[in-house]
Amino acid sequence: MTYTVLYGEDVDVPFLDRLVAVDHACYEPAYWGDPANTVARYERNRRSFVFVVDDESGRLAGYVNFFPCELGLHQDNVSRSPVIRDDDIAPDEVAQYRTDENHLFVLSIAVHPVYQDGEVIRLLTDGFVGYLRRLRDEGLPVTSVVATAVSGDGTKVLRSLLFHELRHLEDGNTVFVCDGPRLDRLLAGRAHFATYRSDLWLLLPLAEHEANLRVDNLLEDRARGVPAEPATADDRALAEHVISELVEYLSYECSNEVVRDLELAHLGSFDFLHTTDDYPARDAGEEIVMGTARGHAVLVCHRRTHMFVLAVLLSAYPFSVTQMEDQVSYDYLKIRSPEGPDRFVSLYDYLLETFGLHRCGRAKCALFLSERPDNDRELQDMLAAETYDNYGREYRIDSTEVRAMSLDNRAQFDDYELYLSSRAVVYVAKSFRDLPMDRVSDFANYLFIVVLVLFQNTALEKVNTRVTRVLEANHDISPKAKLAIDREYGRTVRFWETQNFKYLSSQIEATCLREAFLNQELHDVYTEHQEYLEHLVSVKSAIVEGRTGMVINVAAVILAIIQLQPFFADLLRDVYEGLGIEATYAETTTYCGLFGGVAIYVLVVVINQRRRRHQQRSRI
Repeated sequence: MTYTVLYGEDVDVPFLDRLVAVDHACYEPAYWGDPANTVARYERNRRSFVFVVDDESGRLAGYVNFFPCELGLHQDNVSRSPVIRDDDIAPDEVAQYRTDENHLFVLSIAVHPVYQDGEVIRLLTDGFVGYLRRLRDEGLPVTSVVATAVSGDGTKVLRSLLFHELRHLEDGNTVFVCDGPRLDRLLAGRAHFATYRSDLWLLLPLAEHEANLRVDNLLEDRARGVPAEPATADDRALAEHVISELVEYLSYECSNEVVRDLELAHLGSFDFLHTTDDYPARDAGEEIVMGTARGHAVLVCHRRTHMFVLAVLLSAYPFSVTQMEDQVSYDYLKIRSPEGPDRFVSLYDYLLETFGLHRCGRAKCALFLSERPDNDRELQDMLAAETYDNYGREYRIDSTEVRAMSLDNRAQFDDYELYLSSRAVVYVAKSFRDLPMDRVSDFANYLFIVVLVLFQNTALEKVNTRVTRVLEANHDISPKAKLAIDREYGRTVRFWETQNFKYLSSQIEATCLREAFLNQELHDVYTEHQEYLEHLVSVKSAIVEGRTGMVINVAAVILAIIQLQPFFADLLRDVYEGLGIEATYAETTTYCGLFGGVAIYVLVVVINQRRRRHQQRSRI
């Protein structure tokens, strides 16, 4: 099809009759505007429309209705009105364009269902942005653009145009605004439109204290059929499908020993904050809400080792996946608080407070894409887990190493492409099905490998953290404490066995993942820590043995002295008699001399021991 883009000044009043068919096809009756009101506002300011017309049929395919606001209407939209301002807007609330500032309100964005194939939406958005540029070039600058979303499609369009959430209305609608740096980016043509569809998985390695019982309670509730909260029935259905698919692949692809110790549970479904990389200060308390995405959290538990992997599915992710990856890298994962729709809390804080789970290693991202991004730099940013359409800087990644990763397809089968880094997995499917459950089934055959390899990561991070804390505390390490650390690591040995996987292809994929996730480097750190701990233990044992030997030697000397004391007393008595000294002093002198000599001997031994210990510490 071919289309023509028209603007408000290009048409006349009768042309507006075509709006009715589009409105009735797109909106609920409550949002059908009165044509007379539309005409009245149009006659107040004709520079208020962008139209897309089907050249062949002459039908109106879609339109955007916008206009500058008088101050009162603008204040109603951004802060005052508890419900949507819509067809009740009077003509005198529509302003004329000014040379100092213009606050625009988008009354409606509508595309007839017949034309919702992407092309008309692109023409509308390009026409709208181009019109704002034209106003700017004429000396009529746009200060802000406000809109109220009344449907999911409207929300999606606004988010694609860099609008962010401003507030929620009492009627259930949401006010969006585009201003400041986001408006500058929009006018500069830097709004990002993905050339692919995507599911985004967040994979968080976690651990717990051995005394924690909250996960046990969660699993017991699941066994009794208690539903996860917060979650809707649809949320639970999708999460349970994730669980069943993972269990099926683990059972089919892996040894029974591994599967036996793993338990899975739906932890809840949450609205995840999508923001920008212009992160606020940690204590600012103000969020830039570009929108939210529903995330379904499934906890994979290995209770013998108190280790976990939390797999969060963000299905059909509606925003830039690289921005969410950037939030993962920046540790800015937030979910909507149960206390209110406008408050967000840290996901890690929620997990710790609610389930006693704390992070244990670096989170990973797994991207399930319909096709490879058109721009190779976007794929590189995916692998680096940094935002592609960033706000904070003008430069981009230009790394030989990352570029090599983006060209190295590690797939073991011909129905997908696979690109790996230490931060992300990019899985490009040759077939990207429409239904979320179907896509879960397609990706689960690789996801289970990611989960098992992450357990290796978690095991190494956990034991390395424990060793680091021991070393930082500057306490002596006992053989018993060293043995406890070794036993803790030993309980994870199942995750390291190559024979966990029944099929060679799965073994190879796991090997590639271990290499990409730097498991060997983590293992090298663990080995180095172990060697150092063993040296400390041996040094302490030597010190203890030295002290024991000293005590034995001193005791032996004292016993020998006690045995020889009568002999020395007799000799000294004869000397004293020859000198005319009372013989009774001989025994006292003997005791004083012998025990004084013992004291000097002990002092010399202690000094030598301290000197040797200092030398050993210096060598360490």
